[in-house]
Amino acid sequence: DYLFRRLALDYLPYEKRASLGIFTAEERAAMVAKEHGADEEEVDLEALRSGVEASATPKPKEQSAPDLSGAHTTPELMELKLGKAADAPLCMTCGTKMRPAGSCYVCEGCGSTSGCS
Repeated sequence: DYLFRRLALDYLPYEKRASLGIFTAEERAAMVAKEHGADEEEVDLEALRSGVEASATPKPKEQSAPDLSGAHTTPELMELKLGKAADAPLCMTCGTKMRPAGSCYVCEGCGSTSGCS
């Protein structure tokens, strides 16, 4: 759909595109402004941009660093660092928590997988 609309914008005259309902972004913006009675002079774009920039600036939150000394494996370290636990099964061979590897899980302790090759 996108490809044919793009080709229509590049090669068809305005009248043909208008009958098909295919307009450029500028043409759509002009139609919306015309329908709602807003002239381009009435809209102060700089005021809108400064208002958006001021409200979009997030304030940083003070956070204390988590204690990473309790981590013994890479998945445990990532859980402590990210603050969320990874859902992973325990290894059937050695009992260590497995880590995701694509759509499967692999054990960092013994190298066994959860049924994938």
